[in-house]
Amino acid sequence: MLYEIISAVLQILVFTLIPFVVYLVKQKSAKGFLNYIGLKKSNSKANLLALLVCLFIALPLLVLSFLNPGLKAIMTNPNSVTGKVSQMGFSTEAIVFIIIAAVFKTSFSEEILFRGFIAKRLINITNYRTGNILQAIIFGAVHSALFMAVSSNLFFLAIIFLFPAIGAYFQVYLNEKVAGGSIIPGWIAHGLANLISYSAVGFLF
Repeated sequence: MLYEIISAVLQILVFTLIPFVVYLVKQKSAKGFLNYIGLKKSNSKANLLALLVCLFIALPLLVLSFLNPGLKAIMTNPNSVTGKVSQMGFSTEAIVFIIIAAVFKTSFSEEILFRGFIAKRLINITNYRTGNILQAIIFGAVHSALFMAVSSNLFFLAIIFLFPAIGAYFQVYLNEKVAGGSIIPGWIAHGLANLISYSAVGFLF
């Protein structure tokens, strides 16, 4: 458990360091950095809509994994996060592990890097529509690439690209168009989707 906490902290720091260095080089000051990455107050409308996006991200993949034995085997692979949770069984340790992994290590760090930095910069360089599509493609591709370590199943890799990419697109819509540039709605959607997925696969599959 200590290893997971340290790993989560390090990942958040590394994923934050990248945009911080870029900001520092350009601005010659750290002032305004949190606003630069969108780590600021959101609003209730965006936060509530994030709950719907969360279900859209998590439920289709869970249903497919439940119905398809091949996907189920991949999701419960001992090398995956969900596989580790499955091995732990339902326990306090497993619940804490899920919260750390789902809410902080993956979703918070990824929202800072992908929605707070990459998406915002791509939108600034191009335009909202193009930048959003590009960041969604990048996010989906990264997920597929990571899962290549546990599977070479092309159908699964396509699915694991598609749903994160679509989710990323809607997260940026909420962040930029509804929440005034805050990445909090994206974090809510991403974190809850991970919590649901990790718990369902780890405890029910």
